[in-house]
Amino acid sequence: MKKLLIWVAVLVLSVSMISAISLAADKTKITFWYFHSGAEGEFMAALADKYNKVNPNVEVTAVSIPQADYMGVKLTTAFAGDVGPDVFFMSPGDFLKYANSGIALDLTPYYNEELKADFLPSALDAVTVNGKIVGIPFEIELLGLYYNKDMFAAANVQPPKTWNELIEVTKTLTKGKVAGLLIEPNKGYYQNFIWYPFLWQGGGDIIDVATKKGIFEGPAVENALKLWGDLIKAGAPAKVTIPGTWDLSLLGQGDVAMQICGTWAIAVLEDPENGYSETNIGLVPLPIPDNGKAATDAGGWKFMVNANSKNADAAAKFVMWAFAGDTSLPLEWCTKTKFAYSPRKSVVEAGKDIYSKGLRKVFTDEIYTTAIGEPRYPSEIVDAVGDALQEVMFTNADPKAAAKKANDRINEFLKSFSGSM
Repeated sequence: MKKLLIWVAVLVLSVSMISAISLAADKTKITFWYFHSGAEGEFMAALADKYNKVNPNVEVTAVSIPQADYMGVKLTTAFAGDVGPDVFFMSPGDFLKYANSGIALDLTPYYNEELKADFLPSALDAVTVNGKIVGIPFEIELLGLYYNKDMFAAANVQPPKTWNELIEVTKTLTKGKVAGLLIEPNKGYYQNFIWYPFLWQGGGDIIDVATKKGIFEGPAVENALKLWGDLIKAGAPAKVTIPGTWDLSLLGQGDVAMQICGTWAIAVLEDPENGYSETNIGLVPLPIPDNGKAATDAGGWKFMVNANSKNADAAAKFVMWAFAGDTSLPLEWCTKTKFAYSPRKSVVEAGKDIYSKGLRKVFTDEIYTTAIGEPRYPSEIVDAVGDALQEVMFTNADPKAAAKKANDRINEFLKSFSGSM
C-alpha cells in the first residue's frame, strides 16, 4: 500500500511538472527593450512583471540596454541582423527611419474612435505616416529655462525674457568655474531639440513638408544660429561630457547659473536623495527675440512594435495595455516616476492637481500653450542643421553662409528622398 501511494505521488508530480513545462512552452513570448535608469528603469521593468501576472499565457521579458548603447548602434544592429526586439522605444529624430523602412507595425487597428479622441491630435499626427498610426505617444516633454535664484539675487539681475537679456545675463553670471548658462554644445539630436524653439520664435523653419523643399534660410534662421554662437562667446561651456546637459545636476550643484532643460528635471530636483531640494531653483519660459513669439519644443519618445515579430499582435496588445488603456499607468509615469505631460486628455484631467504644484505650474500656465511638436526629420537633415550650428558656435562662421550651406545639403538630400515626412 505504501509503495502504491509513493507511486501515485510520483505520477501526480510528474504530470504536474509536464503540465508546467508545457504551459511555459506554450506561452507567447515578447521581448521589450528599454534604456531608462533609476526610477524610470524600475517602472519599465515592472511593466513586464505586471502584464505577466494578469496575462498568464504571455511572457514579457524586459531587457535593459545602457542609454549610450541604445541610442548608438545597439538597436540598429539588432534590426539589421533580424534579431530586433518585439517592443522598443523610438525618438522623434529616428522615427521616420523605422516607419519608412517597414519595421514599425501598423497599430491603427488597435485604436478605436474613443481612444483616438482621447489623444491630442498633434500627438497622433506625430506617429502617423501615410495615414497609418505606427507608434504610441506616451509623454510630452517641454523645455524651459531653469535658474539659480541665489546667484541671480547676488548679482542683482532678473531672469531674462529676451535674447539680448539672455546673452547679457550669461556674461554677468559667468565667474570663475561657474558658467552663466548651460546649453548643449555637442552635435546631435538633443542639441537640435533644444535649439529648435529659438528657430521657431522668429518664424524660421527647416522644411516645407508640403513641397519637400528646404526653407532653412533668411533672417529668422540666421539670427537663431547667431544667438547660439553669441551664447558660447558669452560664457556657455563649449564642451560638456558627463553629466550631459539633459541632466540638471550641474545646476543643482551650483556649477551653472542657468540651464535649458526639460520637464523631466523637476523630478530630479525634488528627489531628496539628490540633495537638490534645498537649492533655490526657479523656472521661466525660454527667452524670445524682439518681436518674436514664445515657443518651446514638445518632445518625447514613442513606443513601436516590430512588424516582423512572430508575436506582433501580442506585442501590440502589451503596449496598448501599458499606455493606451487605463489611466493609472500613464498617470504614474507622468506624475510620479517623472514629470511630463500625457498626450491623453483623460490622463491630464486625472492628474490636474499635480500639474499645478511647484515648478510644474510654470510649465502648465506659461509654457504648455506655446509648445510645438519636435520634428521627425531624417538623420541627413538633422546632420545638416547640426553642422550649421557647430560652424557658427565654434568656427565663427557667418550665419548666412552656414544656413545656405545647410539648406543646399537639405535640398540635395530631398531630391532623392522618397519616404514620408
